[in-house]
Amino acid sequence: MTDRSAASVDAARQMLSTTRQLTRRVRRAQRSTWFPLVLLGLVVVAAAPFYRLGRYVVTCDPALGARGGVEIISGGACIQVVGWPVGVYWIVAFVLAYVAIAAFYAYRASRRGVGARVLPYVGSGIVAGLVFGVASAWAQQLDLVGYFPAGPVAVGLVPLISISLALFVLSWVERNWPLLAFAVGYLVVALLACGIGTRRLGLNAGWGLAPTWSFLPSLVVAGGVLLLGGVGFALAERRRV
Repeated sequence: MTDRSAASVDAARQMLSTTRQLTRRVRRAQRSTWFPLVLLGLVVVAAAPFYRLGRYVVTCDPALGARGGVEIISGGACIQVVGWPVGVYWIVAFVLAYVAIAAFYAYRASRRGVGARVLPYVGSGIVAGLVFGVASAWAQQLDLVGYFPAGPVAVGLVPLISISLALFVLSWVERNWPLLAFAVGYLVVALLACGIGTRRLGLNAGWGLAPTWSFLPSLVVAGGVLLLGGVGFALAERRRV
């Protein structure tokens, strides 16, 4: 009886170990982390023309202060920051990008025979993108920039934060701890792009660009980090195959 009980316990342990191994393999097969990162990186970089459309030089008196989306630049020049062009871009781009991500995961699932619960990530990405996109456009367009100490540069870049927040959901869906670490790092990058409450600490500081292009370094760095992360996850996935 003792031998039979011991054999049963060993068999149960072996079955549990095998089940855990199969679960890990299934979760790894479900992952397609590189695609969202690459696609969203391209979306971030492609936003640059729309930021430029919403900025132009105006005549103003710096002594009167900055109101209505006007960013005071040293030397007496003023840049009018209009939020709706890039606001519309973020809203449309996020919806299309996350729909494409859902379609890609569905395609991979049909090929591999293993699906992933990607809808929570897609839903959270679209909702966060819409909320942050609309909020940034309204803050610049409706004379609310003065209530934000970081100014229109930071307010206009807050949609980047929505990407990092959605990545936390994807890391939970895929049980992907490396992606969780990447999401934490990218949240820091997004906050730096927004200036962390001050323009002097932002990624756009110290590049010597014209005021109408002051947003460009933040977009390049934020988009580049996503693209490099996508390449890294793609190489890691290829090694596992």
